Order: sequence, then C-alpha cells, then structure tokens
Amino acid sequence: MRYLVVGALLVVALFGCAGKGGKPAEPKTSGFASADAKNVHDFLVKYPGVVMSGDVKAIRRLYTDDARIVPFLGNAVRPVKAGEMGRRLPEMVAAERAANLRIAFHEPIHIEAKGDRASAQVVADLTWQEQGKTRQAVMNCYFGLSRDENYLWKIREAHGEPVRPGFALPAQKAPLKPLPPRDRTLKGSKKTVRKVTGEPQPQAGPAAPPAPAAPPVPPDTGAPPEPAAPAGGQTPQPLF
Repeated sequence: MRYLVVGALLVVALFGCAGKGGKPAEPKTSGFASADAKNVHDFLVKYPGVVMSGDVKAIRRLYTDDARIVPFLGNAVRPVKAGEMGRRLPEMVAAERAANLRIAFHEPIHIEAKGDRASAQVVADLTWQEQGKTRQAVMNCYFGLSRDENYLWKIREAHGEPVRPGFALPAQKAPLKPLPPRDRTLKGSKKTVRKVTGEPQPQAGPAAPPAPAAPPVPPDTGAPPEPAAPAGGQTPQPLF
C-alpha cells in the first residue's frame, strides 16, 4: 500500500512540473487602437448617465469652455455657440429634464484619437415626452473631443442627425497585433561592409617634362665677347 501512495505522489509531481513548464498564454489585446481610444470610449460610455442625472455641475465638466453643441432636443433648444456653455447649460438641462429625455448609446463606437484631439461617432436611441406622448428617435451622433492639461477628455463639439430605426455603424477593423519576436536562428544575406577612413585624396596627374638644360658658361678669357649670330645663319647687313 505504501508503494502505491509513493507512486501516485510521483505521478502528481511529474504532471505539476510539466504544467509549469508549458507555453505561457499570449497577452490579450484590449480591442482598441490605442490607450487614448480606450479612455475616450470609457468617457463616452458614462456620458448618457451624467446627462440624464440633471446635475448641472457634473454635466458642465463634460465640455470645454468653448464647446459648440446641438442639444438632443434641437426642436426645443437652439444650438449652443462657443462661449455660451456656462450661461445656456442650465436652460438646456431644464428642458431635457422636463421632457424626461432618455439616452442609450449602442456599440460599436467609432473612435479616432491622435495627440490631444479625438473624434467619435455613435448611434443613440432617444426617448422623450412631448405633449403627453412618447417620442422616439435614432440619432447618429458625432463628438469632437480634446484633452486638457490634466489629461482629461472633454467634448468641444457635438451634433447629430436622425437616421432610420435599426441603423448601425459598421464594425471597426481590429487593431493590428504586435509583431512576434525576431527569430535569432535566421540569418540574413551577407553584406559587404565598406570602411571609410576619410575624404578621398586627389590623384596625382602625369609628371611634367623636364626643363631644358642651360647652355654651358664659356670661360672668362678677358677678350670682349663676340656678337651672337642672327637666326638663320645670316651675317648682319648695314642699314645704309
């Protein structure tokens, strides 16, 4: 019996060692093209709940100071121009609460982020009360966002257009997977390495012909030198 127990323990130990030495699981991607895109997505997912809360201060923190937006209830509230957010926001929130506005965003949310700017497109279902009747609409919403000095995303532009019921955005392409590590066993083609020691020196040209030797100097005898013969071997002729 003791041998059976020892054998079972050895089998368990061997399987445990084999499990630890297995290939580690590959890291899962977040499904977003960048960390900024994920942060923008998290911001927009919380946006409907903040708007429907009716908290003016919390809603004000969603927008930049120069935000330009078209309210969801555009038939009751005119667009908010740049610089009017602080003054117009209480009026807009009061109109939405009076109409019991309900907002629901649908995935996917198309997000493009680059630097401190980002844009997003999302389909929203709206429900509100008007003259005692329930109204519904489907909106294709556009958001332009910017990141402030505290690295918080805020909306600087927002508007939407009505679309048919059942409208949906096409799924975005999945982000590219990171490249696998380089296989060190593979060797590339050999390349000739040229060593450069300095700037090329100018090459010397052909040697110049030697200069003609000077005629020998006659010895000094004390007699006056004879006149040199003219060219052509002719003797000098008198001028008169």
